Order: sequence, then C-alpha cells, then structure tokens
Amino acid sequence: MMSEDLARRLSQYVNQLFAQEDEVLKYVRQQTAAHGLPLINLEANEARLIQLLVRLSAAERVIEVGTLAGYSGIWIARALPAHGKLVTIEVSSVHAELARAHFERAGLSHKVTVLQGAGVQMLPQLEADAPWDLMFIDADKVSYPNYLAWAAENLRLGGAVLADNAFWQGHILNPQSEDDHGLVNFNRMLAKHPQFECSIIEIGDGIALGIKTE
Repeated sequence: MMSEDLARRLSQYVNQLFAQEDEVLKYVRQQTAAHGLPLINLEANEARLIQLLVRLSAAERVIEVGTLAGYSGIWIARALPAHGKLVTIEVSSVHAELARAHFERAGLSHKVTVLQGAGVQMLPQLEADAPWDLMFIDADKVSYPNYLAWAAENLRLGGAVLADNAFWQGHILNPQSEDDHGLVNFNRMLAKHPQFECSIIEIGDGIALGIKTE
C-alpha cells in the first residue's frame, strides 16, 4: 500500500514532468483563490489526463457540468480541434462570469459557451444538439446519477462520460450524507449500466470513466 507521502511526491513528479501549468492556468488558480471560490480545481495531472482522454476519443463536442472558474474547461477546450465546441454549465452566476473572463484570457471564447444554471435544468436544453462526444461531470454530487442517465441518452456510441470525485475522499465506503450516497449510487449505476464499459482511474480523488458501447 502506497503511503500518502509517496503518493503526494509521485503526483508532484507527474505534474512537473507531464502537466506543467502555463501562465494562464496559474492565473486561473490564483484568481480562484483571490475571489474566494472553493479550492476544488483538479490537480494539473488530473486535468492533463482528462485532456488526453478528450484527444484519445477524438471528441469535437463536449459537455462539462461544473465550470467553477474554468480551470478544467481550459484543459478540455485546448484538446478540441479548431472547430470543436465545449459547453460548460455553472450554477453560480459569479463563477460563470469569472470563467468567461478566463476563457477569453486563454483565447478560447470561440470554442466555449458558459451556461449559467443548475445542470439538471440546463441539460435538457442541449438534447436537441445530441449526440455529444464526451461529458465531464464535476458538480453537485447528489445529481451525479441524473447526469449519468443524461449521458446514456445523449452521448454517441463510442462517446465517453468522465466524473471526478468517484472516491469522494473515501466517504463512498461509509456513506452518511446525501452527497456520499449520490456518489455511491453513481458508481453502482455506472458499474451495472448495460450501455457502458467502465472503471475508475485511481488518480486524485478518483475519475470514473465510461465508454458508451450500446
């Protein structure tokens, strides 16, 4: 069993070697803290992995639920082709405006649309543009099962659903809160879903991955 100290050092190793942040990404992280937003951005190595999965899947049209300040969205949008499109949904109007400014600073406004509202309310508006290539979930944990159900209906065959916090800091092993049970239900639903081949990538707080096969 790897110690926490060794895991931290190896994560730093990957960040330094494979996932160095440029000035824009460093700025977004700084502004996230300066504006008092929750410090729940992905680590650089997690974001780099998601970026590689976007490229590997040849995704052109991506949905993200949970924008925050735009950190993960920048990694995703940079992986898209010139004509690619990221639609990212953020419940907070304050966070959404900050994210729009960050996408503009990154030179990605032409690829990214930020929708302000709750994911469960905004996603139905995007069904007319289905099928989508990839969906990344990093939002309210209670709604994760709802987001997976939407992905099953609106992703193309071969499309991917990714979800952060699949381990939920270990709370999935002894769930107490509604958020805990949301993640437990999501993981079980994904594992047994007849339309997905899936697993959890053991990086950070766990990234669930499902590929739509039916």
